[in-house]
Amino acid sequence: MSGRPKATPKKPKAAKEAEKEARQVPTPVLVRNLSRAAAFLIIAGIASPISQLNLSPVYGSIPASLKHQRAMELTAVATLTSRNALRKMFPTNVTSYISVIAYWTPVIQFLLFPFSSQLGIDYGPLAIELVTYFPLFLISCFAASELIDTVDLPRRFRLTNGAAQAIISVFCYFIVTSISKFVASILPGYIGTHLVFSRLGAQTFIGTVSAFLAPSSICLLGVPAIAHTLWANPHYPTEAAMQRVNTTLFENHNYTILARQESLTGYVSVLENIDDQAFRLMRCDHSLLGGEWLVTPFAASKGQRQRESIFSVFVLLEAVRLVKNPRPSVDPPIPDSQKSALVIGLGIGTAPNALISHNINTTIVELDPVVHHYATKYFSLSPNHTAVIDDAVTYVRDTSLSNPGSYDMIIHDVFTGGAEPVWLFTQEFFQGLSDLLKDDGGAVAINYAGDLALGSTRLVLNTIHSVFPACRLFRDTPRAADWKAGDSDFINMVVFCVKNDYGKGKDAVRFREAGHEDWRGSIARRNFLQPRDDLEIPYVYTKPEEGPEVMRRKDVGELEKYHKQGAVSHWKIMRSVLPDGVWETW
Repeated sequence: MSGRPKATPKKPKAAKEAEKEARQVPTPVLVRNLSRAAAFLIIAGIASPISQLNLSPVYGSIPASLKHQRAMELTAVATLTSRNALRKMFPTNVTSYISVIAYWTPVIQFLLFPFSSQLGIDYGPLAIELVTYFPLFLISCFAASELIDTVDLPRRFRLTNGAAQAIISVFCYFIVTSISKFVASILPGYIGTHLVFSRLGAQTFIGTVSAFLAPSSICLLGVPAIAHTLWANPHYPTEAAMQRVNTTLFENHNYTILARQESLTGYVSVLENIDDQAFRLMRCDHSLLGGEWLVTPFAASKGQRQRESIFSVFVLLEAVRLVKNPRPSVDPPIPDSQKSALVIGLGIGTAPNALISHNINTTIVELDPVVHHYATKYFSLSPNHTAVIDDAVTYVRDTSLSNPGSYDMIIHDVFTGGAEPVWLFTQEFFQGLSDLLKDDGGAVAINYAGDLALGSTRLVLNTIHSVFPACRLFRDTPRAADWKAGDSDFINMVVFCVKNDYGKGKDAVRFREAGHEDWRGSIARRNFLQPRDDLEIPYVYTKPEEGPEVMRRKDVGELEKYHKQGAVSHWKIMRSVLPDGVWETW
């Protein structure tokens, strides 16, 4: 007889089906698992824009986001393709660590922000998120995929294991990114309205929700971090925290924060430096909206009798008052008291205050109510104006249709330098400004920060020239003495244009000579109000068929492509204007 073993008898088909049924997860459990998976993905999605908000005061919104999305993609792929290895590494209650990471994120950021200059603008934001947000994202995706696995996609939909894992990966990433984009779109409208809707408050809230979803004694590891956030973190939006900020800033840098508020355009604060040459600034995230030299005994000894603008570009914008009417006829000039002006973007109010002081009927359109409040309270913005707290795109579109030809002059002064609101630089928007100007003598002054060597600057200038027939460009300061061809030349420039040139071309933009009535005793106006020929920038408008395209609404992505270059340059410039510690200790 052969010693061959007997074949194992096959199980009856009914027995196989019974075994499969026994392995199935009960429906209530399945629903609960999928609900928890969705919750973990939603948490990861909400945490993404909040992480970006926490980085923006130190790095700026654009630099903080440059590598964020790609890192999310790589983390998602790595997580969902290495689950077997992660199962061996992670404890069974790994989801409890999501809350611990969320609670400790503000503490880690607080500890790493003082090294922002050493970490650098290129990889600093990524380095910080690698030890804060991305571990949270990794564990959330891993936990969600494990819970989704209980659905048993291969059996239910007759898929291979590889196809099922790919579907889970795509699904998890899609949910997180969709939630992230949605929250990023609505969060500015709520930020600063409540402690929970502050940067650190929202981060703490994420930790609390995560602890509720995965309760465990491990969550107690987050208690020291909560205590630090509430009682020791200077970035927490309380009076006690601001006192700690001011103690640090004054002792180390001689600065004091007079007011701060998280708002829809970013973290807005008013800073003051008290010494012989004292000054006051308004900050938004990692940029400055304006500043003034204060009147001190030392300044008075040098002849200063009033607050003076630190930045000459805001004084140069006032020169829109000096633009002569290019009309050939010689009529008496219209007095300022009979003129009206529109100002798009407020800052600290240097230019609009000047217009108001000349009895010009002035309308200011400003998106951020906090900026308007601080300009009024800390920079003496005159109340004699019409304030429109609204989106400029909406205002210009509606008013240009309902009341065209309303203004003798327009100042367009919104934040640029790498993160410009692209919708305010489209051909349609500039056409709206043109329609709002009076046909006879209407003029516009546009502030733009950029480098003429960059395609973004050429694109904006071409778009302006495509609407206005005659323009001249002036830089606010001379080029550096050691500048040479090929070097970066990132500058503030003001573009002056007229609505109708009456066939005169560029010669239609001419300025009358400024005098004592224009200077009003201001040293800054005496030095910077009159546009100087030696600071004029030669620029030839390139027609679309010969060079860069004009930017219309559908083309705003073209300008956004250049944000990286501009934002990085702007960050470096801002770090040369104020000490690192002032930017870091917000």
